[in-house]
Formats: sequence, C-alpha cells, structure tokens
Amino acid sequence: MNVRVADVYKGTVHAAILRRTSAGTEFSYVDGYEGADVATTLALKSGPLTTSGASVPPYFAGLLPEGRRLTAIRRAIKASADDELSLLAAVGSDTVGDVSVFPAGRPMISAEPEVIVKGERVDRTFAEIVDAAAPFDRIGLPGVQDKVSGRMISYPARSGGGEYILKLNPPEFPHVVENEKYFLDLANTCGLDVVHARIIRDTDEQSGLLVTRFDRVATVDGTTRLAVEDACQASNAWPADKYSLGAAPAAMSLTRWCAAAPVAARDLFRQFVFASLTGNGDLHAKNIAMMRGQSEWRIAPAYDLPCSLFYGDETMALEMDGSTAPLSRKRARRFAADLGVPLRAAERVMDDLLTKLTGLPARIEDGALPFPPALNRDVARALAYRHRQLQA
Repeated sequence: MNVRVADVYKGTVHAAILRRTSAGTEFSYVDGYEGADVATTLALKSGPLTTSGASVPPYFAGLLPEGRRLTAIRRAIKASADDELSLLAAVGSDTVGDVSVFPAGRPMISAEPEVIVKGERVDRTFAEIVDAAAPFDRIGLPGVQDKVSGRMISYPARSGGGEYILKLNPPEFPHVVENEKYFLDLANTCGLDVVHARIIRDTDEQSGLLVTRFDRVATVDGTTRLAVEDACQASNAWPADKYSLGAAPAAMSLTRWCAAAPVAARDLFRQFVFASLTGNGDLHAKNIAMMRGQSEWRIAPAYDLPCSLFYGDETMALEMDGSTAPLSRKRARRFAADLGVPLRAAERVMDDLLTKLTGLPARIEDGALPFPPALNRDVARALAYRHRQLQA
C-alpha cells in the first residue's frame, strides 16, 4: 500500500487533503471549506503546510497507533517505517476524535468494531480476538508503549449500541486490567472526572476492561464524534515528545483553549496530584487531553490510571517543577503556580485528595489488588511515603 493522496474529513465533511510532494507531505484545506479547523494547530486561515519527508503534521502523527499495533499494520500493508501517510490512510477510518482519513477517492465508511460485548461477556476468548486482529485493522487507537498503560492491548468494541475500547492484560504486566479499574473507581470517588469502565470476561474467564469512549456520543441519528486533542497534538509536538514536554507546558497547551481556563488548570492539577499519590507514572503528554462538545473546549475525562509502582516504575512521566520525583508539598505549590492555579485552590485540592486517599496504603497492603503479599507491602510503603511528602 503506497498512498500519495488522502482525504481528510472533519466529522462527515470533506475538509482537507494530505498530499505527498517532492518537498514532503502537504496539508491543505479543500476549496470552499468553511467549517471548523481540523485541529488547533492547523488553522483554516494559515494556508498549506508542508512537513519534511514522509512525515505527516504532528496532529496526524498523534492519531497513529504505536508499538505492537503499528508494527503489525506496517507489515500488513508493506509500508516503510517512515511512511506515515500510508499508515494513516490505513487506520484513519476510526481515530480518536472527529477527524478521519481515507485514501483519496475512497468512500467515507467507518470500520466495524472488532469486538461485540453482550452484557459482561464476550462469546470467545480474548486470545482469539488478538489472533484474529493481528494481521491488520483499520482503526487507530494511539497508546504509548514505553510505560505500563500503553502496553495494554486495545481493541474497539460495541456493547448495547455504545462504543467502547476493550483493553486486555499484556503478558509482561499482570493484572493491569484490575489495577486500572481499581484506580479509575478510586479517582471517581476523589472527585476526578474519569472515563467509565467495567470488567468483562471471556469464555476462559480471563478479564478485560471495557472503557466507554468519551469521544463518541449516541444521538437519535446515530453516533456523533467529538473533537479531541491530547497535549502533544495541542503543542504541535510529535508523539515521541510525550515525556519531554514538561507537565506545566503540556497542561497549558490545553488550558489556553478551554473556555473556563482556571477550572481546566485546577482539574489538570488535580490529575497530577492524584497520579503522584497513587503511584501512576503514566501521566505523560498523550494521557491528558481536551475535548470539544457543542462549542467549547474542556478537559477530557482522566484515563489510563494504573498504579505503575507494581511494575517497578517509581518516577512520574513528566517533569513537575524540574523533577520527575513524586510531588512534595513545596514542589506541588510551585507547580500549581506554573499552571496558574491560586495557592488557596491548590491547597484545597491537595488536602482533599490526601483526606480521601488516607486509607489507600493500608488497603493495598491488605490485598485490594491480586498481587503477591510482599509486593503489596512494598507498594503500600511507597504510597505512604508519597502521602507524607505531600502533607503540609
């Protein structure tokens, strides 16, 4: 598969073209298009944009899957590692957000979900699903591969008319499904806006995490896709920069677009403090995002929240106040100031989370998650230390 021209749709409207030229890959809006910008970094009034070589603009690069999924697709379509336009055209029918990409001239037909869930079960094994999808799929579900949550194997799914992502345990990280579900529920009780998820099982009683897609809204006319951008995309940064942006610049790349910027900054501060207190080393720039409903951008629900301490990851994904160490009270105050969160509001966020998470170390040590007792004790001690660090 060698794609030289691709059609870009914003929602259901043909908005732009990606074209390979002698100078690189050119993005340009189609004549007469008057709709919303395809992305915040691709303004309609800015004219054509060319990126060098076979690379697509960073926004589109952020729509591509990574790791295992991308490797399988490259092999299936026989594309070189740097042929991002062909890869994007291959998987672009159902990306995160409201933008889709097809080879030029192809009809706009979304790919069917790979998994149908009835109630709390699927009628086959997850191993069969992995084997069936291995050769090729036409869906891009980005997910970082360097840390824990991105190693989860993800597939689009449908259940009861709704659209979901099914996440499975990778062999190298046991119990990630149970781990993430536990901390999603905990985040919800702590007042964070989080994705809804439930555990389902296959015919072998193996567990999977069925996560509601926040970028899809069911309507009487079908499904409406919502615009979504993660902090890499909003920063016009490549996916490879997801660990190097710094927490404050990454967060501010989102808050500056939000109608209620102070609320957005506080919400992101809460996400980072929660990550520090719960041992989540996966909160990188592709794991914070904004979404747009009818007219306004707001911070997207929190997602990918497992405790990575269980897998030996003791650092934060992004630097906060110059360090990837867990937050101390002093550093958290400075980080809040960097985000524009008033000190009094930051103190309330920290005190509220410390109060609501008081019993977490003890619950982990008592076996809230199905890890070996010795590992549970080690993680509980690490969590208790993080809580002491954040106390005034």
